Amino acid sequence: MNESDRMVRGLRVTFDAFCETHERAWSGFALARLREEGMAREVVARTRERVQLRWGWLMRQAVPALHAWGFLKEEIVAALAEHQVSADTAPAPDWVESVRGATVRALDLAESHGSHEELYAAIRRLSERRHDVIVLRYVLNLPDADIADYLNTTETTVRSTASQALNRLARILDGRQGEM
Repeated sequence: MNESDRMVRGLRVTFDAFCETHERAWSGFALARLREEGMAREVVARTRERVQLRWGWLMRQAVPALHAWGFLKEEIVAALAEHQVSADTAPAPDWVESVRGATVRALDLAESHGSHEELYAAIRRLSERRHDVIVLRYVLNLPDADIADYLNTTETTVRSTASQALNRLARILDGRQGEM
């Protein structure tokens, strides 16, 4: 094995390790957003291909996980457009119950605040950053340090964003309660 072969092999091992480290989050987030396993697997495969194509560039970035996360989100948007999926017409996914549990625990909301579909609609109304934190933290149970890497922020900001998101969900749900 010559020097070039060793270098290529080393890059391959590093690429595989990077993808293995992040694929759980990629898969979970894609499934949470797309609600269909086949589409989620396809999105993760396309994300992995993009990471491989841009591997050299990605490794020169200060936070490679952030850029890979951007690839994932772009692929999710493309899959939604390609399959003409509308989040407004799809039923609430199972993970909404996990977020409801987190919201109830964090803010002591009564269970009478509506259906899972109403909570899912409220989650969709969150800003992109807050939505990401809710899914990564309460659905995928990722540690704040990992979330901070994906979103190129600090753990303190992740905790603050999670708190803001839960408060926003409570306000949205309280507003809907008054409408009933």
